[in-house]
Amino acid sequence: MIELYYDSYSIAYFVVSQDMGSKSLMEFLNKLYDSEYEYLHPIYKGNKKKMISDVLYWADYLVDKEKLDQEFPKVERDLKGKGFAFVKEDFMSDYPEFDLFFMLMRLRIRFITDKQYTRMKLRTMLKNYGYKRRSDSITARLRDCMMFYHIQTYLKGEECDIRKISLDDMITFRLL
Repeated sequence: MIELYYDSYSIAYFVVSQDMGSKSLMEFLNKLYDSEYEYLHPIYKGNKKKMISDVLYWADYLVDKEKLDQEFPKVERDLKGKGFAFVKEDFMSDYPEFDLFFMLMRLRIRFITDKQYTRMKLRTMLKNYGYKRRSDSITARLRDCMMFYHIQTYLKGEECDIRKISLDDMITFRLL
């Protein structure tokens, strides 16, 4: 389950998607560190400065990915010339968006919207994962993500199980 913790790339992805300015970005990162500490990747626990620094790096990268990717050969040559090891993969990532969906949902509910819930059809949620139908394995993964991020599903005000509802039912997601 370590892949579900907030890492610098996933936080930066959220920040860039919300188009935050510098001041609101720093306020958000401070609030996130204080109020979502249990969800932070273990390498950031006790090291707020590292988390903020890494998030700012990835946010810059995501904003101008193509231009920065062109600079890697020059950076690599300069670092090797000074005797430093350079591993390109340490600075690039194609984060799997499968688990990112619920993390973004939690952060949006906690910090962005005034509503304490999000609504969507199960079919729409599955489409975000690239699926048209639900299987036992995908349903298990969705439930794992919802349990980790403390998200509960409701159908018409009643708690529901995503394994037992129709694909076209409108589900309400709330934080526990």
